[in-house]
Amino acid sequence: MNDVCDSVVHAVSVSVALDVDPGIDDALALLLAFRSPEIRPVLVTTVAGNGPLELTTRNALRVLHYLGAAHIPVAAGASRPLEKPFHGALGYHGPDALGALDLPQGRTQVEPRGADDLLYDFAAAAPGERTLIATGPLTNVARAFQRHEDMPSMLKELIIMGGAFGLNQYGTGNQTPFAEFNVWQDPDAAFLVFRSGVPITVMGLDVTNDPSSALDAADLALLRTGTSREAALAAELLDYALRGHPNCPMHDPLAVAVALDRSLFEFVSGSVYVVTRDDEERGRTLLQTLELSAATHPVVQVASAVDGPRFKQLFLSRIRES
Repeated sequence: MNDVCDSVVHAVSVSVALDVDPGIDDALALLLAFRSPEIRPVLVTTVAGNGPLELTTRNALRVLHYLGAAHIPVAAGASRPLEKPFHGALGYHGPDALGALDLPQGRTQVEPRGADDLLYDFAAAAPGERTLIATGPLTNVARAFQRHEDMPSMLKELIIMGGAFGLNQYGTGNQTPFAEFNVWQDPDAAFLVFRSGVPITVMGLDVTNDPSSALDAADLALLRTGTSREAALAAELLDYALRGHPNCPMHDPLAVAVALDRSLFEFVSGSVYVVTRDDEERGRTLLQTLELSAATHPVVQVASAVDGPRFKQLFLSRIRES
């Protein structure tokens, strides 16, 4: 019976690639992705974001090794934004961008080809059937679209963690008063991606900063009673993230969650304009709702609300049990 159930789950799983910049919340997103039968991660690509590229790549390899997923291809991508200088976020994520955890390295080799080409191969292997989840700056995605102009039409969906759209009290910037970190880091890449026509779902700060979906000390206690290796790692990551903070926003796990259960979220439709000029509004994401969007501008789905308790129950139940 278990074999039959497993085959049914596998039959409906969507193959996904994860473009990440680990980062504490990226690591938590990887844990959720690899514990969820609705999706099947087949590729991980790395980008400079929370830390320099060599650090985010090392962290991705460390997490996959810990998860027993060292067979998953890992491709290194962009070490800097398309046009602007690179700025990391090690102050929050720790000196190694992963909460200073003592995780074994495992393998150190990445794929010989770069992230942009492997992302294209991923999409081209099954046009219209595969989902890309991007939880860092969009540099790799933009470079892939620039090199392979047919790639946007090949993806089933691109899920982005990025932006702040002013849809509620949470939708203001976390890097500047206007801009969310991932988009601010490479606004030129974000501009290109949002204008590409690929089917996009966006998890912005309007949802990811909602405290109802954040983990806190009570959730840390629950993770510490878990029986899985994933729970042990999640507890260590959360313990670091909570130092000096009342909770840990689940920015990147929420981007994975939309691929698992869209009913957790409410959405608004519209077109997104990204401010690319290098002033105080750099990286600002402006949403024109469907009624106001120009006919020539691609329409995307922007998350406007989340059922935080249901999301947390999903995350904790997936991570805690062996």
